[in-house]
Amino acid sequence: MNKLIPLYYAIIKHFLDGKEDCAQGVIAALDPLYHGYKMLNLKDVEEALATARENGLLEETRSELDPVDELRIYYQVTDFGRDMMERYIGKYANPA
Repeated sequence: MNKLIPLYYAIIKHFLDGKEDCAQGVIAALDPLYHGYKMLNLKDVEEALATARENGLLEETRSELDPVDELRIYYQVTDFGRDMMERYIGKYANPA
């Protein structure tokens, strides 16, 4: 059995492919491996993404209303974020 990296690291590493995504997309992508984790919910993932943005790892790319008029904020990795993730989180195995 493979040991999973901490959920916060997995959330951040999700963006290393350079594509933009929102909290709902992160949850959908990580749910197969992290299903049942209490912190894999919309509120906590949005908080993790906002924290990563404040720390310069991610930047907001756009926002939109979903079909039920909930705001979705999309993020993408910054050059600084990519460098930091490759240096410090890169040592952990990719969760996918």
